Formats: sequence, structure tokens, C-alpha cells
Amino acid sequence: MNNEPVQWSEEKQKSLQDLLVGRWAEDIWIFTPSNEKRRPSYLRFTLNSPSLKAEIKYALWNKFDTGRRKINARHDDLIAGLSLIMEWLNHYTPPVQSLMEKALAEWELSFREYLKQSGRFKYRKDKALLANQEFVERIAEDRRITLLRRIFAIVCEAYDDRPETEREIWDMRKMGLAVNLAGGIRCLNFTLIAQPWLRHIALEFMRYNLAVHSPGDCYAKLGYILKFSEFLTKRYSEAHISMPVIDRALVVQYISFLREEKVSDVRRLHLLSGLRIFFETCAFRLEIAEVPRERLIYNDDFPKIPLGQSREIPDGVLAQLREHLNTLDTPILRMVVILLECGLRINELCSLPLNCLTCDEKQHWFLHFYQIKAKQEQNIPLVEETVIKTIQTQQQFIREKYGLETSYLFPSIKSHLLPFRITTFTQNLNKWAREHNIRDAKGGLYHFETHQFRHTVGMRLINDDVPIEVISRLFGHHSVRMTQIYARKRDEQVAEDLERAGRKRKTVDYQGQIVRGDSRANAPGAQLLRKGIRGQTLPLGGCGRLFLLGDCEHANKCLTCPSWLTSTEDLPGLKAFYGKAIRLKQRALEVNNSIVLQNQDKIIPLLSIRINSLQAQGDNDPLSTDELLSQLRIDLARAEAGQEEAQEAGFIQAVKYLGSRIVELKARIASLEEAS
Repeated sequence: MNNEPVQWSEEKQKSLQDLLVGRWAEDIWIFTPSNEKRRPSYLRFTLNSPSLKAEIKYALWNKFDTGRRKINARHDDLIAGLSLIMEWLNHYTPPVQSLMEKALAEWELSFREYLKQSGRFKYRKDKALLANQEFVERIAEDRRITLLRRIFAIVCEAYDDRPETEREIWDMRKMGLAVNLAGGIRCLNFTLIAQPWLRHIALEFMRYNLAVHSPGDCYAKLGYILKFSEFLTKRYSEAHISMPVIDRALVVQYISFLREEKVSDVRRLHLLSGLRIFFETCAFRLEIAEVPRERLIYNDDFPKIPLGQSREIPDGVLAQLREHLNTLDTPILRMVVILLECGLRINELCSLPLNCLTCDEKQHWFLHFYQIKAKQEQNIPLVEETVIKTIQTQQQFIREKYGLETSYLFPSIKSHLLPFRITTFTQNLNKWAREHNIRDAKGGLYHFETHQFRHTVGMRLINDDVPIEVISRLFGHHSVRMTQIYARKRDEQVAEDLERAGRKRKTVDYQGQIVRGDSRANAPGAQLLRKGIRGQTLPLGGCGRLFLLGDCEHANKCLTCPSWLTSTEDLPGLKAFYGKAIRLKQRALEVNNSIVLQNQDKIIPLLSIRINSLQAQGDNDPLSTDELLSQLRIDLARAEAGQEEAQEAGFIQAVKYLGSRIVELKARIASLEEAS
């Protein structure tokens, strides 16, 4: 907020007065609530100064005209607060003709003293919900002083006829930029930078940055500069007067400052990388002499961040959410239903147009919206009937309530001319989660983050084997690499499944004795890699014969070979072999085939030893047939995908090898399916 007044004149005041026509020109404004049961309310302008009255009227009219306040409401708090402000201004001496006669700080001091003397000053106590789902009570400014600040800012902005980039607060909407109204980010406030020299450099930088980057990027980078300004304020008080030497030593102190402030690794990465872009852009592209051209921030200064992880809502939390879904307030309920099925970003959901539903000639429904991040129109198919009905119900409700006055499917609570605020959605959802005791696996109160819904849909699609290219287009990603985070997460889950299977698995030899391998080779990562590249393997189990012994003398006689090793995952196949051996022995007895009888008398006891040993009760249970089949099918899918890639690349030997591998896997799957 600009605290300093700007130049005003009677001519400028008259231009404000000319904007007030019809009901707005009257000295009594009547507000009729849309709820017919509530009585109208009246705002009376009792100011003695006509020019001051015009300024106050203009400020309030501007709030209604821009959609920041609803007209069809009572506005009791506004009327009470403004009446007190007008009472104070009428008692102010000498008489006032314009709010621009003094700085905001002087007005605040006088008004606060007036409220205290009359016994009407009071701080507000607000409750804020933190990320740990705990409420914290905060002391906030008196609402009447907050109202005075807003009026002053609007009048100040109206009188200031300088180009937007020559001011110290830029309204990006006035600059014709596509501002995300749902996020509430519309202004760049440089007055918060305490050091004049740094503010001047930041203004120069932002004129360039705004020309090549998005409003959201500019807002974030201004935040990085503000953090550096905070560091200078706390550590270099003299920096308010003169510019310190910007060198490596100063940056090292800033890095230490961020650590002492216990800034998270991710936030620290953003702050340092953003500050480096600021310095280097000013030095090399804008050629600002005050900024040195040598490297100040190195890659080694950045904290090491693990690979991005999918942040989907845990299954247990999701189950609780669905269980209590109908207890949500109606607009929040409908928004959650859409998020759970469509994977929209929260700003896309809040900004959905009222006519967002389209259908093709086959009556297949699509959701049409604008992706702010990708800067493109998007149509995504809607399959779930629940989502379609939810959107249609919301459309009907909004059209009946506002007619053609709003263009949003979810208009703001405060004004139907603006989209639903992201913070309103998040706060309401988390307050609801606290009230309904939504807890995570560790028993802690769960705090929802809006982007988790998008990750949840992404993981569900990848687990349903939807091609990653389709998910990428559905989510509006610039590159498939952005979508691969979900595939990587699934691979991690497969590795976890392998690890669990490894803990359950035991391997035995022909005598039923347990065989233990090197823990490093048994690691899930090594096993997962082996499954993708292993060479010749036996139809069931593995061979424990050393390669240096040369060719195997027991070719095709593994069932009686002492080097044949089998594990719990081979149990279904072993049982199938055992059943087959019993049937062969019975037939051999019927036809008196002594050779077959001798073979089966050797095989059956050995199989029985293996099966009994593997089934012996221990600390862990063996893998089930379904688990083994699931793993084999995953291996088959990977082998088939690898074969396609090898064919495209022209790797003939790899194609042949993978072809034989696919035949082998299909045979194992078929035998297990037959046995089960």
C-alpha cells in the first residue's frame, strides 16, 4: 500500500465526482439484500466537506464497481465503520478538503487516537489454521483503521496519473496482463523493499522481467528480493542509507541467515536461485553498474533436493474424505468432487467458466477451460456421470441465482463478478477436516494441500495403465517428463512390493535346506534390474551350479538335480508339478510302466521335501499365486515395451532376446493360471 499522498487538484476531484451517477450520486445509498426476509440497510454520507465526500463515495463505488463487494447485501460492518470515519473527519481541525493533504501514517495516528479517546478502539482477535491443523490466535488491527487504509489507497490510485511502471505499486490488471484472480495476486508492491537503492534496482529488473515472464513469476521473484531486503534490514542497518558492497562475502552471510531462520531446503533453493537470476539479469542484460558481473551464487550453494515425489492423498485419508464428503458445504463439496475425478489445478477449478460443459455429436461430455500455466484452451473428456451431474447442478444453481451477471461456475463468496478464492477453498476444507477428525496413518490431524488432488488423479491413472502420453495431454504438461513423476512413483511402489516379497521369500535346495544369498544381491533395486535384463533362466526356480564347472549334465532333468534352487514364489508351480507327477504315477501303475514309475518315485519325494520346507511356518508367509502372477504380468509388460523400443532402434539381437523372454513369461503365467 502506498503510504504517501499524491498530487491532487479540484479538477481531479471533479473527475471522480463525474463517475458517480444515478444512485451513486445520492447522499443516501440503499442496499437491498437478495434475501427478501432481510430488511434494507442505509448508508448516509454526513461529511461536511463536499470534496472529501466525493472522494469517500468514489472509493466505495470503486469497490462495488470492480466486484470486490456485493451490492445486494446489508453491509452493516461497512456502514458502522464508515459512519465513525465520517464522524472523526467532521471533528478534524483544520477542516479537510482531501485525504491527499496528509500521509496515511498521520491519518492513522489521528484516527486511532480519536477511537481511543472515545473508548471505541479495539483490536481484533483472529484465529488462523496452521499446516499442523492447530489454531493460533492473532491480534489484528481495528477494522475501522483497515477500512481507512483501503479508502486512502483507492483515492491515491485514482489521483496518480503516472504510467503504472513509474509507480511503486503496480496493478498488473491495468497493464493488460493475464492475472490469476482466483489466487488474489494482482499487485507488485515495491514499497515493502526497505532499502531505496535496492527498490530502484528491483523496479528496473521487474520492467524487464514483466516483459518476458508471467505475472506469477514476477510476484515470486519480488518475494525473493523482499527476503534479501529483510536480511539487509536485520544484519546491515546502514544499508537503508547507503548501498553495501555486493560481493561473495555478503551472499555467504545471506546463506547463513537463511539457515539460521530455519528456512526449508525447497524454499532456500527458490530464494537463492531467484536471487541469482536477479543479480545476473541486472548485471549482464540490464548492465546496471551497481551490480557486479562476477558469479555470486554457485550451484554448490543450492541445497540438494531429492527427486520430486508424487504427493497423492493417502488411501486412508481418501477413504475418510469420501466417507464424510456429504457433510461439506455445498460449493466446497462440488469442487472436491470435480478435483477427485478431473485432476485440475486449483486455479483452473476456481476459474472454471459457467459454460464449461461441451459435448460431441455422440453426446460424449467434455470439460472446457483455460489452463493459465500452459496458456492454452483445454478440453478433457468426462467419464464419471457423478461429475457431469455435479457440474450441471452447479450451473443451474448459479444461473438461477445470478442469471447472466456472472461468468464463473464457482463465483466468489464476496462477489459473483470474481472467481472463487483459492485461500477460501483451502481454509474451508481444512477447517472441515479438523472438525471431522480426518487423520493420517500416524494418527495426526491431516492438512490438505490443493495440488494433492491432482497427484491423486495422476497416480490413479498410471496405476490403471493409462498411457503416460495420454495423462500428459490430459494434465496439460509441456513435456512427458513432467508426467513421469507418477511413473517413477509407481516404480518405487513396485520396488517396495519386491522388498516385502523379499522379506517373505525363502529359497531351498533339493534337500529342503534354506539357501541364503548376499543381501546386496537380494536388494529390491538389484532384483528389479535383474528382472529386466536377466538371461537364460529355468521355467521354475534357478540353477545353483557354478559356471566354471562347464556345461550341465542334467539338461532337462532339473526336477532331480541337486543344483536346482526354488523359492516361495515357485510354490504354485511346484504344486502343479507335484500334482502332475502323482497323476503320471497313477497312470503308470494302471499300464504297468516301470520306467515312468521309477522316475516319478524319484521326483515325488524331492518335490514333497521342497514344498513342505517352503510351506513350513516361519516368521513370514509365502507369496500367493495372485501376487506372483501380478509380478510376472508386470515383467511381461516391461519386456513387451522393451521389445517395441528395440525394434524402433533396430537392435536385432535385443529384439530376439526379448522375444524369447516374452514367450517364457507367457508360459510361466499360463502354467500358474492353469494350476490355480
